[in-house]
Amino acid sequence: MTPKQDNGAVSHKLSLLLLGVGMAFAIIVQTYWSLTDDRKQTIEAEKSNGHVAIRILEEHVTQTLEDGARKLDAVAEQIADVSSDETRIQRLLRLNALQDSRFMKSLQFIHPNGESWVESPDFPAHSVNVADRDDIQFLLLNPGYTRIVFGHPYQSPYDSQLVVPLSRYVYDAEGRQTGILSANIRLSYFGDLYNGIAVENNVMLALIADAGFIIIRSPFEARYAGRDIAAEDATTRLAAMGNEGEIEDDSWLDDEFRRLYVFRKIKNYPVTVVYGRDFESMLAGWEKRVQHKLMYTALVLAALMVMMGLLSRQLSKLRRSELVLRQAEYKFSEIFERSPLALSLVDLQHRQIETVNQAWVDLFGYSKSVLKDQQADWQARFWKHPEQLTQFVRQLAEDQQIDQFQAELVRSDGAVRTCLLSARKIFVGDETRYIVTPMDVTRELAAEQKLLELNAELEERVAKRTRNLEQSNAELAQALQSVRMMQEEVIRQEKLASLGALVAGIAHELNTPIGNSVTVTSTLQDEIRRFRREMESGQLKRSMLNQLLDNLSFGADVLMRSLGRASELIRSFKHVAVDQSSDMRRQFDLKETLQEILLTNSSMYLKTPYKLETQLAEGISMNSYPGALGQIISNFIANAIRHGFEGRAKGLMQLSTTLNAENAVEIRFSDDGHGIAADHLSKVFDPFFTTKFGQGGSGLGMNIVYNLVTEILGGRIHLESEPDKGTTFTLILPLHAPDSQH
Repeated sequence: MTPKQDNGAVSHKLSLLLLGVGMAFAIIVQTYWSLTDDRKQTIEAEKSNGHVAIRILEEHVTQTLEDGARKLDAVAEQIADVSSDETRIQRLLRLNALQDSRFMKSLQFIHPNGESWVESPDFPAHSVNVADRDDIQFLLLNPGYTRIVFGHPYQSPYDSQLVVPLSRYVYDAEGRQTGILSANIRLSYFGDLYNGIAVENNVMLALIADAGFIIIRSPFEARYAGRDIAAEDATTRLAAMGNEGEIEDDSWLDDEFRRLYVFRKIKNYPVTVVYGRDFESMLAGWEKRVQHKLMYTALVLAALMVMMGLLSRQLSKLRRSELVLRQAEYKFSEIFERSPLALSLVDLQHRQIETVNQAWVDLFGYSKSVLKDQQADWQARFWKHPEQLTQFVRQLAEDQQIDQFQAELVRSDGAVRTCLLSARKIFVGDETRYIVTPMDVTRELAAEQKLLELNAELEERVAKRTRNLEQSNAELAQALQSVRMMQEEVIRQEKLASLGALVAGIAHELNTPIGNSVTVTSTLQDEIRRFRREMESGQLKRSMLNQLLDNLSFGADVLMRSLGRASELIRSFKHVAVDQSSDMRRQFDLKETLQEILLTNSSMYLKTPYKLETQLAEGISMNSYPGALGQIISNFIANAIRHGFEGRAKGLMQLSTTLNAENAVEIRFSDDGHGIAADHLSKVFDPFFTTKFGQGGSGLGMNIVYNLVTEILGGRIHLESEPDKGTTFTLILPLHAPDSQH
């Protein structure tokens, strides 16, 4: 599939995907709009229900308040006629209080000084001071106020029933204020009715005084009666609104829910009826519808996705069928046009070139419009030699195909290009055409000619350089042989120097016991000669004989000790010297061998301020090369004394062995000398690296150690060192060394 076809398939899939996404988005948007509208309608319906409910409640409250007001007006008219007779006032109050107890708790007549006479069907008549009541205080402070005043609900002092007072001024026949008449309305009268409605409809009902306090709230709770809510935001908004409306609030008149409050202010009375419904219960049905709607939408979307998937598969099949049908056309047109080879489609019957690709245009410089409109003009000059054209056409007609027919063709700028023409016959419908491919070989032919000329020159150069290389190789081989011989000689001299140092040390150590033996022997000879003279002269005494025997015994002891020491040194020297001078492999005890090695090398440090401490494990048996091990230890000691302790008055070397878990022995040699600089650590085991170059150091000591450890003993070596903190070499050697090829 071509990139264009890929793009087309991707475009169709993308369009289908966008269509599916658009439909899904439309479904989701419609669902969201439907749910939002449903919620809005649910709330609007609740608002309508609330307004219907508060209008009914308003009628009830209005009727009750008007009954109370008419009662007060009627009693006030009666009192106006007997305002000067308190006994008759009390009788009137008693008669009116007993007439209607449906909602009225008691009647009171209050003198301007606050003294009140109370008449009630529920408790005996009595006198009480009520000057502290808010409604009474308001009327006393506003003598010109003629309307009824609501007071804060309070508990009756006799039976604790909650009542709300209605109060107004009383006038005599001349219109003078003679006192205040008050009626206490039972809150239970409203509560019983409101509770039934509130519980049945799961709502909250309340009466609120314009002064900013709660008269009653149902479901009925005494704690709400008389609560001051004037400072709350919802109360402020309510006061500023019209006679009827809605308020949403989280805590107004309630401590638990966010509610929608529908209110209506009662005309002519400072009271507002409030109907509240919490959003949770109000939207419960809507939430169930949301769940059902979302499930339905999910099913619709799933069905849409399945349908889009099936449609996509069907479109893919149709697309593949279309691609198969257009494959032949695609192959010819695209491959022909995009081919890097110059191609032309030729109608041999009419001697015309029907079309060419871009590579052909780039090769010869003729535009496609010229080829189409001016066939005769450009073809007359395209072939430099017309006889080549005639031969090409005749051969093509006979053989139906041509491979690499050489011809000279003329570019549009007049340049002549030598080309190899190849042609193949094809069928376009019912007609025959030929695809002709010219390959420009002008540069190749020129390059070939130049290459022939260069070949002769290069052959001469190669022959000359070959002779020079042969001579250089011979010189390099000789130089390499010299380097190898020099390296072997240096290594041999290093080993001989080590052995020579060993011999010199042993000779120095042997000098003391042998010198002592010589001294004792000469002394004994003198004693024997003196004894012989005394014996021959006949003057021999027993004391002289005893003295001779004592001297002989003492001399013999000294000789035995000295010769024993010499014998031990010679035996150790024999083992070590033989081991170092040969590559002999043998079974040996590691501790004994190391002790012999240290004994033969003791001359290197015994008469110096430097000490060597050992901690050698018992019972470690090795099958290896003790000579190589001795040379390693000797190099460690010499290296520590020569480099580590240079310029120091004292120094300590330590040698220890342990058997590790790898069935190998760990040999650790350390000193507390100068240490090695960080930039030298990686070069310590390199050949010819030394910090004492020109001062007796060959730079091969540590390289020999590394080769002996890794190649002869089959182990590995690790170096740790820091400046002024000493150096530690750790050898990990197998108990059984590998077979060495060295």
